[in-house]
Amino acid sequence: MLTSSQVEDGNREQVCAYFVSEYQIQNILLHDEALEVLEPREVEVQIQNRDFGRTYTAKKLEFKFELPFEGHGELLFHCKPSSYDFNPPQGKVQGNIVTLTIVASPNEADGVKRTIGEWKQTLYRYISWQQSDVNAWNTELPILVGQLVEARRQKHEADKKLVVDIGVPVRRRGDPPAAYVFPVKQKQIGPKLPASKSGAIRKPEPVLDMAIYEEILDTLASMSVTMERCPSSFVGMKEEDLRMQFLIPLNSKFAGETSGETFNAAGKTDILIKQDDRIVFVAECKFWKGPKSLTDAIDQLLSYLTWRETKAAILLFNRKQNFSSVLSQIPEVFQAHPQFIRDEPYNSETGFRFIVRHPNDRQRQLIVTILAFDIPIAERLDQP
Repeated sequence: MLTSSQVEDGNREQVCAYFVSEYQIQNILLHDEALEVLEPREVEVQIQNRDFGRTYTAKKLEFKFELPFEGHGELLFHCKPSSYDFNPPQGKVQGNIVTLTIVASPNEADGVKRTIGEWKQTLYRYISWQQSDVNAWNTELPILVGQLVEARRQKHEADKKLVVDIGVPVRRRGDPPAAYVFPVKQKQIGPKLPASKSGAIRKPEPVLDMAIYEEILDTLASMSVTMERCPSSFVGMKEEDLRMQFLIPLNSKFAGETSGETFNAAGKTDILIKQDDRIVFVAECKFWKGPKSLTDAIDQLLSYLTWRETKAAILLFNRKQNFSSVLSQIPEVFQAHPQFIRDEPYNSETGFRFIVRHPNDRQRQLIVTILAFDIPIAERLDQP
């Protein structure tokens, strides 16, 4: 049960991050390359003779195949996805291993291999169907948690007001409970330390691993799905409100110190991630108001970056404009910028990546990824 102190404005982000982390579902990831079979053992099986209807006993070999996996094992055999067929996967889950037992004669190797191949295909098919359901749940979870926490906060405020309105002194029920710190299960960002030069004494500076950078961007980009599924939740939101929608999933997933409006270098950034007291990721949130607004956002972002930060992002929110037209103008704006070096491939309909120069060091190259979001407005929601 949430207490009033746990849902006060100063703690809401931590509370939301805790519950998002607690109720997120991890997709199943099979480690196909680690498939093993236990040493077969001889067993006796009952076989019915089809011609004479008699039953006899035969000795065969029992093979137990073990396939390691990551994720929530309950998904494999206890959760039916939205899409399914009448050939669900078979087997048992033991810890983080799914097993299949096959009984065969010594001369049936081809049949065993065929069965294993079909079994894995069935597993992969059902996992792919479940993945869309799981992704939808994880994407919508931060908004649902935020709404429930806000509702709980409002109830506490109403309860306190009722006590005040009664006007009778309130006596505590014993000593108040000790403060509870949420054990948020976060993923460590873990930036890699570049190798020291021979003989160097100083500690190397941390840098953000490219894989983690991509995962941060995927977390941010997933909000576009949320906006499409729950458009009414985003109508009328300002930049600071939208930024909070991104901070909650970031805080729930990564153990770096994610914050909003935190001072860094020449100004204020909208989102930054710190690791070991070093800034490793910076993002700027801006509404599209024409090409100049994006140019200004690029200049603003580059002014924030110190020499050490090499990976950044711009979250560009579009409202009232033709979104396709906005997307077509983004590359043109970047290519015309004086710090532009080249385009980089980026597999996204609404995302772009560019290599730019550091404004104070032309030899220093930075990665800037732009993620564009079409923010719903009331007029669109009223349309049939």
